[in-house]
Amino acid sequence: MAIIQRTKTSVMIFMLVFPLLGIAEQTRVPQFQNYHVSNAYIGKPAQVVLSTADEKAFRTRLREASKQPANFAGEYVLTAWGCGTSCIYGAAVSLKTGRVVFLPGSICCWDGDGERLDFRINSRLFVAAGLINEEGEHGAHFYEFTGREFKHLKTIPVARNNP
Repeated sequence: MAIIQRTKTSVMIFMLVFPLLGIAEQTRVPQFQNYHVSNAYIGKPAQVVLSTADEKAFRTRLREASKQPANFAGEYVLTAWGCGTSCIYGAAVSLKTGRVVFLPGSICCWDGDGERLDFRINSRLFVAAGLINEEGEHGAHFYEFTGREFKHLKTIPVARNNP
């Protein structure tokens, strides 16, 4: 199982896009600090709730994630695993309630620089790079995590190196 590991000097995906955008467009890029979460959960992790078919299918990965410290949106562990060549899938697991929220789809085909996933423990902003469910625009996809879903905010297209 691949728990998402990020370095302290993680390069934010949208920073790589800045040279391609005009100044006006830069100001409209969602920023982590605009989705701030003040406290990280440090209590005993709740038992993972497994009520849907997907939750039951990935129960081992979700339970393993719940043993990790929070790394996303204050009380969640964001975890991901491979789902094919150049493809990842995952979920956010609440350490407080055990509730599981799956990513907005599989994330694949990123051939640019930087990480495919970017997120912070103190922010509800989630950034995925590539294609969502192997379709749509190739680029940086920005989502606000509401605790119940990943709400799409914006996509910034990035040209593919190998179309």
